[in-house]
This record gives sequence, C-alpha cells and structure tokens, in this order.
Amino acid sequence: MEQKSQRKNERTSFWREERGEIGIKQIAITVGVIVLVGLSITIVNGKIGEWLDTIFGIFTKYINEITG
Repeated sequence: MEQKSQRKNERTSFWREERGEIGIKQIAITVGVIVLVGLSITIVNGKIGEWLDTIFGIFTKYINEITG
C-alpha cells in the first residue's frame, strides 16, 4: 500500500517540478524565436522583388553612364 502511494507521489511530483533540461520558459522562448524568424522571412520575401528591381536599375543606370 505504501509503495502505491509513493509511486503516485513520484508521478505527481514529476509533473509539478521543472528540473529537467527543457522547461516551459525555454519552450516559449523557442516558439517566439521561430515566429519572429518566420515573420522576418515573410517580410523579406514580400520585398525582395522590389529590392532586385532597384539594384538592377542602379546597375543598368551605372553601365549606361559608363558606356554612354
């Protein structure tokens, strides 16, 4: 009877304590970083066409000035 009680206490203490390598805070921080990286990639992908057009325009203008 005492062993069952002890095992039950061990199981409940396992779920209550956060002594392991990964805790809730670490998981929350990791999820936050993943979300920020995803947002950054989305923003960059949306503007990359504009950036490439601008850079290509600068290069063609420069080449035309040199050869012109």
